[in-house]
Amino acid sequence: MNSVKLSAYYRLYAFPDYQGMQSGRRYLQRVVLAKALAEVQENEVRTFLQRLNPGGYKNYLEPVHNPTTYFSADRSFISALQLLYKSNGYAARYIVVERV
Repeated sequence: MNSVKLSAYYRLYAFPDYQGMQSGRRYLQRVVLAKALAEVQENEVRTFLQRLNPGGYKNYLEPVHNPTTYFSADRSFISALQLLYKSNGYAARYIVVERV
């Protein structure tokens, strides 16, 4: 199960189907959000994303050593999903956010 560290406290997991999400949830300690991706709204995920000082959210696809670009909350969340897609090899239909 691959994940993306959204912030110091939260990790994002993606699953291709409902059954996969339910079986994966058994191994996660503190699940704060588990939903179909189509049902997720921006205000639900905004609190889990890493906020940067001058205003904006982190671009998760950007390498660590590059200067930071600031994203809106929805673009930041999409960049985290794209990073998971690159590591998992399948599209996310269901997501789980775990408090670490």
